Amino acid sequence: MRTLLKNFRTELSRPVLDFLWSAWSQVGVMGGSTPPQPLVVDPEPLLLLTWECARQDARVFDEVLDWLVQNGRWINVVRLSTLIEADRVCSPAVAGAVAAFLAERDKTPKWRKLAAKYKPKPGSPAEPLFQRQGKPLTPRQGETDPVFLRYGWLRSSARLRGHSQPIPGWTPASLVLKYRAFFGVSMRADLFASLVARGPATASALARDLGYSQRRVQEALTEMQLADQFETRLDGNRKEYSIEPNRGWGLLFQATPERAAWFNWRAYGRAISTVWRVAFTLKEAGLTQYIFESEMAKALQAALPDFTAAGLRLSPRPTTREFLDKLTRR
Repeated sequence: MRTLLKNFRTELSRPVLDFLWSAWSQVGVMGGSTPPQPLVVDPEPLLLLTWECARQDARVFDEVLDWLVQNGRWINVVRLSTLIEADRVCSPAVAGAVAAFLAERDKTPKWRKLAAKYKPKPGSPAEPLFQRQGKPLTPRQGETDPVFLRYGWLRSSARLRGHSQPIPGWTPASLVLKYRAFFGVSMRADLFASLVARGPATASALARDLGYSQRRVQEALTEMQLADQFETRLDGNRKEYSIEPNRGWGLLFQATPERAAWFNWRAYGRAISTVWRVAFTLKEAGLTQYIFESEMAKALQAALPDFTAAGLRLSPRPTTREFLDKLTRR
């Protein structure tokens, strides 16, 4: 059963980490391959999934850390904190450690507040941040990063290469980030970008997918509608908002005809982390094929609605083989 678990972890982690790295490469992270279809990067849910999954690959973790040093100003830390609590995709202590690392390089209060919120209680035991095949990777003595250690994580000192491109390095995948540069890092920038890329949506759907309260989303859309940029359509009690795509894209991307597709990173992050957490916490001792398949089936079943929302359509009772095949082809 050791080989079965090892193979599954490898077949799961390779496409997920490649997918994450390719997404980040579209907005300035060095080293990733270009995806066949550009996807709009939604940075906060993408960050949370990266912090969880890249614990299996320190290269990805640190390249994204490097990007944050360059581009952390475009991250909505309030939204990030909301998603940490609501979705539980990654450990709050990991987010706190990254925030503390960034706070030493960015003197604005945004990262300090997040770092203070997620600092663990004194005396909490430290554990390795990175793993390989679920096995902890302990740094050599004297090489432990002091910032991450304060948050209970053992890792070698982060030595960033400084190769990430600062925004603007605008590509269509950077739609959300570019609207934040134009409108400010705010819910309104995210709502506008979402309607441009995804098409018509109700306030409730936007709130659900983006992680904002429905009341605040509705209020913002009502006020933004006064600018006479949105179209609305009533279907019973449902009010759908939309913006003509060419107008929305052309506002900030006149120089290129390229477009990027909207992707529900929040749903994808919740789904992958549900399966990932089970796969990397299963113990080899006493593991049988029946137990393995049973535990993974429960995880896949729990993640099924989110996989569907992210466009990864699985059968009502997916097997691990079906899941891995579709994950690799996505």
